[in-house]
Amino acid sequence: MVLYSSWTHGSSALLERVGSPDAIDKYSVSDAFKGDFGDIVDLGLYSSVACLRMGWGSRFVVVDTGLSDYPRSGSFWCRYAIPTPVIEAGKRIKADKVLINYETQNPQKLNIEAVTVWDGNKRIFVEDNIHSIASTKGDDEYDGGISKRTTNSQASFDLSRLFSRNIIDRDVYFGLAVSIKIRAQDAKDNYLEIRSVGVDFDLPG
Repeated sequence: MVLYSSWTHGSSALLERVGSPDAIDKYSVSDAFKGDFGDIVDLGLYSSVACLRMGWGSRFVVVDTGLSDYPRSGSFWCRYAIPTPVIEAGKRIKADKVLINYETQNPQKLNIEAVTVWDGNKRIFVEDNIHSIASTKGDDEYDGGISKRTTNSQASFDLSRLFSRNIIDRDVYFGLAVSIKIRAQDAKDNYLEIRSVGVDFDLPG
């Protein structure tokens, strides 16, 4: 039985600076900031990713930073902190499922490649190679049933159209964060939007 379902809005995205995991002194910290301007992160080979936060989510656009406007490839991570219950009625909560509401203009060229869930500094879930961009076919299927954006307050969600993966038997001790790796393959004038990210929690009998 799901006890809690805790979500955070897509506009709360944080981009990870390339090189951050290896930054331990003034030189490696400086390297992690080279070419990065907060919401624009350098991916190398004249590629950057921009994070544009809007009312309905965060839009990620891969751009060519060279002299020509060529398609570019690369990957990057974004992070979402999830409001996390830990103890309920004297019992420890378990993480049950991770969910993402997102949409990509072109699943073949820009899509989610990996998802990890962290409990503090302990990784409790990982899935890689989620969408092999070269083989992905058809329209995006993880937009919650509402494509693009709408001011129609009566628009209906389709919860079957959410990215969803089970987290097997993981007690929660600290705060949870969901890390999402996005990969571009020859992307140009395409973008991916994340609208919200959530985790379901349950309380074992």
